[in-house]
Amino acid sequence: MMLKTNKSITLTGNTTINDERVVYYRAEISPNDSRINQSIQNQELYDANKKECRQDFTDFTKQVYEIEDEAVAEETDEETAEEE
Repeated sequence: MMLKTNKSITLTGNTTINDERVVYYRAEISPNDSRINQSIQNQELYDANKKECRQDFTDFTKQVYEIEDEAVAEETDEETAEEE
């Protein structure tokens, strides 16, 4: 039997307008499987500010991809070290 562990990262974010949460973002990031979700909390404010909300989602997604790439590189480095 061999222990195998997996590292995952949770990233969350919010788009807020006038101190009110409009959109909630959540990502579960791991080297082998990542998920990004968004939940609109205030449809009226979202509809009135779609451009800004969509830009925030794009920015959030970019951050997720950066962390995902770092996690994959880290896992590859660890596997290479184990083989040596």
